[in-house]
Amino acid sequence: MTRAQQILSPLVLLLVFAGLSTVLDLPKQLGAHPRWSTKVIWIGVPAGLVLHALGASISTSPVIRLISFPALTGIGYTIATVGKNRFAASYAEDTFAGHMWYFGWIATCAFAAAALISLLRYWQQNR
Repeated sequence: MTRAQQILSPLVLLLVFAGLSTVLDLPKQLGAHPRWSTKVIWIGVPAGLVLHALGASISTSPVIRLISFPALTGIGYTIATVGKNRFAASYAEDTFAGHMWYFGWIATCAFAAAALISLLRYWQQNR
C-alpha cells in the first residue's frame, strides 16, 4: 500500500461517517439545535483532522490518542449538554450558555473525528 493510500483510505472513511452523520442528523438526535446540527459536523471534521495531525506530529503514542480523543469527545458533549440546559432554563437569555452549547458541539464533532481518524490509522497500521 502506497503512502497516499495509507492517508486517503482513513480520510475517505471519515468523510463517509461524516456524511452518514449528516444524513441521519445525529447531532440533532443527541441534543444539538436543529438549525445548526449538521453544520457542526462539517466544522468539526477539519478541526479533528488538524487535531489528529498535531497529535501525530508531536509523536504522542497512538494509544494515548486513542484514549484522550474519546475522553475529550465526552467532555465536549458534557459542555454542550450543560450549555443546552442552561440556555433553555434561561429562556434563551444566557448567551454564554448558548455559546457553550454551540461550541461544545463543534468540539464534540472535532474530537470525535480525531478519535475516528486515530482509530482508523491505528487499525490500518496494525492489521
